Parts: sequence; C-alpha cells; structure tokens
Amino acid sequence: MSQTARERLKEVLEVIVSKELVSPGDAVVETGLPRYLVLAAFQCLEALGVIEPAFVKGSYKVYTPTIYAKKLLKALESGEKPILALLSEPASSVSTTLSSEATT
Repeated sequence: MSQTARERLKEVLEVIVSKELVSPGDAVVETGLPRYLVLAAFQCLEALGVIEPAFVKGSYKVYTPTIYAKKLLKALESGEKPILALLSEPASSVSTTLSSEATT
C-alpha cells in the first residue's frame, strides 16, 4: 500500500522527536523510506526551523529537533492542519530546541 506524504513525514518526525540527535541516515534505517525522500524531508524541516543542525562536517549533518518538531508531529497524528502547529507561538521564547528545554 502506498503511503501519503503526510504519513511519510510523520514517520520521519517520529524518529527525529524520539532522539536528541539524528542524522538523515538514522531516519532512513529506522523508517525504511528511500534516502531521497528522507533527505528532502530533512531539508524542508530545516528550512522551516523544525530541526536545527547540531553538528556539521562537510556534507554530513546531525540534527536536533526544535519544539516545533513535537508540535508538528502532534498535528500530523491528530489530523490537524500541520501549518497551524508551526505558526503557533513556542512554549519558550528563550530557546526552541528540545534538548536545551530538557536541561532547564
């Protein structure tokens, strides 16, 4: 059965939110999705501020989720419009990364 774009994005976000640090390769292995789809999702999510690079060496990047990643995942799971999750105000205006919120 063919997955919708929404279902594929949800799978990728589940991997991202479940880890503090994640590379596109990790998401490919865990989701079983084609690499090109996962890389496209990561590029779009980074451009939207849903994930942020935590480590970059050449073309290799490791990302960390922002608070918007969890909001977007919840919207995808509940059937809400995903864009509304991204437009809502973050819980903390000081920091938008999940990992830094966990330490405060």
